Amino acid sequence: MREEQTSWNLDRGRVISALREARSGRGTILLYEGAPETGKTWVLDEALRLAADAGFTTVRVRVEDEPVADPASGRDLTAVVIDDVHRASPTVARTLRSLTAAERPVLWVLARESGAGCSEVERLCRAIRARSDTGGELVPWTEDETNGYLTERLHATPDPALTRLAGTAGGNPALLETLVDGLSEEEFVEVSDGRARLVRSGLPDRVLRSVRERLLRTCREQLVRDAITQLTDAALPAGDHVGVVGRPQETVTRATRAWRCGALSRGLRLAQQTISESRRLAGQGAATDVEFAAAVLLADASRFDQCDEVLEAIRARMTRAGRTGWEGRWSGARAHCLMRAGRLGAAVSALDSRPVAELAPSELVIHALAALRDGDVAKSARYVRRAKLAGGRPAEYGWVALQLAEAQHGPEHARSLLAETYGTDLRLRDLLVHEPAAAPFIVRAALACDERSTAQWVCRLISDLADGHFPAFRAAEAHAHGLLHQDPGQLSRARRLYPDIWSRARVAEDIADLAHDAAGGGQSRARLRTTGALQEALSLYSEAAAARDFARVRSRLRSVGVYDTYARFGGASGTTFVDLTSQQERIVRLVADGLTNQQIADQMFVSSHTVNFHLRSIFRKIGVNSRVELAARYKSWATTSMPRSG
Repeated sequence: MREEQTSWNLDRGRVISALREARSGRGTILLYEGAPETGKTWVLDEALRLAADAGFTTVRVRVEDEPVADPASGRDLTAVVIDDVHRASPTVARTLRSLTAAERPVLWVLARESGAGCSEVERLCRAIRARSDTGGELVPWTEDETNGYLTERLHATPDPALTRLAGTAGGNPALLETLVDGLSEEEFVEVSDGRARLVRSGLPDRVLRSVRERLLRTCREQLVRDAITQLTDAALPAGDHVGVVGRPQETVTRATRAWRCGALSRGLRLAQQTISESRRLAGQGAATDVEFAAAVLLADASRFDQCDEVLEAIRARMTRAGRTGWEGRWSGARAHCLMRAGRLGAAVSALDSRPVAELAPSELVIHALAALRDGDVAKSARYVRRAKLAGGRPAEYGWVALQLAEAQHGPEHARSLLAETYGTDLRLRDLLVHEPAAAPFIVRAALACDERSTAQWVCRLISDLADGHFPAFRAAEAHAHGLLHQDPGQLSRARRLYPDIWSRARVAEDIADLAHDAAGGGQSRARLRTTGALQEALSLYSEAAAARDFARVRSRLRSVGVYDTYARFGGASGTTFVDLTSQQERIVRLVADGLTNQQIADQMFVSSHTVNFHLRSIFRKIGVNSRVELAARYKSWATTSMPRSG
C-alpha cells in the first residue's frame, strides 16, 4: 500500500481516536481532500457509521443551505458530516470556520475536492490543517489496489476479464464495492481452484441502478447511457471489446460522445488514444478524418500544442503523399484551435480561402463571434442564422446567440432565450461543455434580472464540469462563482486561469464593477482600483482585437474622467477595407479625396450625423484615430488591392 490515505485502508483508528477526543469535550475535525471520484462520500459514510456505533448523534449538513444553523446546538456527543465543502459560498465557509473552532464535544468530518472552492473555503481548510491532524489525501486506487480488493472480497485471484471490468470503476471504492456485491449476489462470478472468473456478460442490476443514480445527479440520461455502454463493453470478451487499438473511428466517436456528455477526462484520453491509433494506420491514408476530430477535442481541452502538432503532422503527411481535398477540413480544425486559444482574427483568416457556402456550422460560428467582437451585430446575426440553417447544434451557436440577444435587446432578452432554448440541465450542460465561458455570462445576465436562482443553477452545473486538468472550465467556474458571491478572490483566480486574452479582459472588467459597487462610487483608493482594472481590461481587449468591448470600456473610463488610457486599439488581425460595407467604403474614398463630412453627406444624400456615425465605426474597424490616418492607410492599401465599386 502507498502512503496516501485511501478509502479502502481508511484509518479507522484515527476516526476512533478523534471520537474519543470529542467525547472529552474537545472539538475535533477530520478533513478529507481528493480529486473527483476518489471515494470521499464513501469515507464520510464509514466515519458516520463508526460515530453512530460509538453512541454519537449523527448529523449531515448541506453546504448549499444558507444560512447554516449550528448542527450541534443543544446536543451532546455529536458527529457532523459535511460533503462537498468546496461548493460552500463565502458566507457558509465563514460560518463553518466559526463553528468548527469552538471547543465542544463534536466531531466534524469534512470532505472537499482538492484545490476547489472560493477563497473563504481555502481559509477554512487552512485553519483546519493548522489545528488538527487531518484525515488525509484521498486518491483513486491503483490497478494493484483494485486487484487486491477483489482478491480480499472474493477470496480468489481475479481473471483478466474480471480485472478489466473492475478497472472501469476508475479507482472509485464505492462503485467498486457495489460492483463486487452485485457480481457475487447475482452469480456473475465463479470461484474454483483459487481463481475467480466471469461467467456471464453484461452487468449486475445493482451496478446499473448505482450508476444511474450516481450519474443522474450530474449528467442526466445521455451520460448514463454512455457510462453503462462503457461498462458493458468492458464486460464483453476481449475479442468483442470496442475501442481496441486499430479502430480509431470507433475510439473518436466514443471520445466525442464522452466529451459532449461532460466526461471530460475520459474524452481527452480517448482523443489522445485516437491520435495514437491513427498514426499506426497513417500509411493507409485513411485516418485523417478521425485525426481532425481528435484535434478539435484537444483544442477544446486547451491542449493547443498537441493540437498544432497533430495538424502539422497531417499537413506534412498529405503534402508528401501529394494528396488533395484535405485542405478544407484542415483549415476548419486549425481555425477551431486558434479560436479556442483566443486568436480570433487568425481563426477567421484561416477560413478566408473557402466560400461561406462551404463552411460547417462551427466555422460559421467563428465568423459570427468575430463579427460580434468587431461590433457588427447584424453581420454576426446573419452568420448565426446560417449556422442554424446548416444544421448546427444549439450548443455550437448558443454562446454567440445569447451575446447577440443581450447586445440587441438587453440581459432580459438573453435570459428569456436561455429559458426557451437551454432550460434543462442536459441542454445547458451541453452548452457549457461546448463553451464554458458562457457560464459567467449567463450568471451576469441572470443577476442583472434579479434571477439569483438561475445564477445558482448555472454555477452548480459548471462546478460539476470543472476539472483540475482543464483550465478553461476551472476558470469559468471561479468566474461564475465570483460573480454570484461577489468574491474578488475567485475573480482574480479566474483571471489567472483563463487560457485566452478576451476572457481575462472580461474578468478584469467584472473586477472593476465589483470594486465600484463596494465603494459605492466613492473612496479614492477604491476608485483607483476600479480605473486600474478598467485600464487592464482595455489593454487586453485591444490585444484581443475586440473592438466592441474596447469601445465599451473606453467609454466607461471617459465617463469617469480618464482620457489618457495608454491603450490604443490596433484593429483585428488581417482587417482590410474589403471588410467594410459598400456605404462605409464609399465614405472612406471620399475622405481620402479630401471632402468634409458635410460635403460627403451632400454627395450621399444623408445627414452629416450619419456620416459621423459611420466614420466612428470605420475608425474602430480599421484601427485608426483620425481622418488623416484613415486617408493615408486607404491610399496605401488601394495601391495593391482593387476596392469594390460603391
